[in-house]
Amino acid sequence: MNRILGTLAVGICTSLVLAAGAAAQQPAAAPAPDGAALYTRLCSNCHGKTGTPPEAMKRLFPAIVVLSDSTLQASLTADSIVAVLLGVGTGKHKKPFSDRMSHEEMVAVAGYVKAFQATHGP
Repeated sequence: MNRILGTLAVGICTSLVLAAGAAAQQPAAAPAPDGAALYTRLCSNCHGKTGTPPEAMKRLFPAIVVLSDSTLQASLTADSIVAVLLGVGTGKHKKPFSDRMSHEEMVAVAGYVKAFQATHGP
């Protein structure tokens, strides 16, 4: 009987050690995308660092969106920004970003853009 209990105890301990080792080897969750860094890298050349396009862009593309405009901000949602990044309903000069950003990155950029009016508004 003691031999059976000893074997059972060894088996349970081995299982616990293996399970703990497997849990320790699980990859860490990826950090959340940095909307500010993505915007700076992919959007700010045209839309400006704070959501207001540089004068040269305004001359080149008169219909360029001023992302810090309070009226525009009132109508924007994260989903509508992601849709624009996907190329839905955009003009011929706005290229989709689906080949350069994941959905999660687009959502991060949308959150950053939504904060413009509060932090950079006119």
